[in-house]
Amino acid sequence: MNIDERIANTHFPLPAIREVNQSKHSTGISLGLGELKNFEVDDQIYSAMCNSWKNGGAAYTQNAGLPQLRMAVAQRQQEQDGHIYDEENVVITVGVQNAIYTSIKTLKKLGAKRILIPSIHFGIYKKIPAEFDLEVHCYPLSDDFSIDTVGLEAMLLPDDIVIINSPSNPTGIVFSNDHLEELGALFRKKLSNGYVIADEIYGALVYDGAPFTSFSKYFDRTIVADGISKSGAVAGLRVGWLITRNKQLAKAFTSNNASVISAPPTVNQYAAIPVVEGKTQNTISRYNSILKANRDEVVQLLEELNIPYNLPRGSFYIFPKLDQIVGTSTKSFCMDTASKENGVVVIPGIAFGAKEYIRISLATNQMKEALIRLKKSILNY
Repeated sequence: MNIDERIANTHFPLPAIREVNQSKHSTGISLGLGELKNFEVDDQIYSAMCNSWKNGGAAYTQNAGLPQLRMAVAQRQQEQDGHIYDEENVVITVGVQNAIYTSIKTLKKLGAKRILIPSIHFGIYKKIPAEFDLEVHCYPLSDDFSIDTVGLEAMLLPDDIVIINSPSNPTGIVFSNDHLEELGALFRKKLSNGYVIADEIYGALVYDGAPFTSFSKYFDRTIVADGISKSGAVAGLRVGWLITRNKQLAKAFTSNNASVISAPPTVNQYAAIPVVEGKTQNTISRYNSILKANRDEVVQLLEELNIPYNLPRGSFYIFPKLDQIVGTSTKSFCMDTASKENGVVVIPGIAFGAKEYIRISLATNQMKEALIRLKKSILNY
């Protein structure tokens, strides 16, 4: 077949997350997409954007990003893990998805053959490496959604790439320091030539229990992927970054990403600086208070309906197991309740490799009404 015939005869499906969200009735409430959409953005972000127009905001930055932002990221990472960084350790990207894409693309070009991802995972963890013909293997999780280190160790080869995600999308788990230390010891023992990509985009959104700790504190060969989309409530600005202790690897990231994006948007990078420098922390604390209150309301409903769940304490999701009530295809339930008048959008677990579950976002200012609708949908399904 030629190109036109292939286009005509190929199905190009939407990801399940987008498919369900696009089926939302106009009267529905969304507990779907992963963003703090209706949360007030800190004024310092707006001010930084506006002021940037007087300071080169309309011009290109370096391919690796704005030096001021890279240095701010380096200093923040140094505070988190105690290692000394400077701007040459940091590459600014167009969101964390671009960061993960660039790191995987680069490591593949440098010889990586396999990538290990959690069995419950954000979809791009599987899709991006598949596009580069990497072998993708899922490592097991324990019942509480932590990593099954025994199962992971049995799979691990010295030159593997491993993705970890804490705080997690979709489960909301935040790995304890003991668990991080256990993982670090495992990787120091077995991952001598490979790398860990630590997706830490939700690190500022830990609303219960011990505070977040970056995995780079526990394993030197960690590539941190982070950004401001979640903690700044500015998903549309698309500012992310990669941090690595290997400056030569950072140069490789920059080189491989420059052919895709040239340079990140300058104004948006200026907007990220107050978030990275901690100047918006009071606003982030308010976000976390709301997320915790919303979580507690969801938990109350789940317990009332005897729906199994693990208590999340970070990100803004909860991932209950719903198959005993609505059947093994939670996608059918999600499509049904999203499309109904006065319905609610929740995401089927199949989007994350776990079809028995649903993901409920805590990022809403309509939680009480949303849960009334969700309860009705579950009981009437």
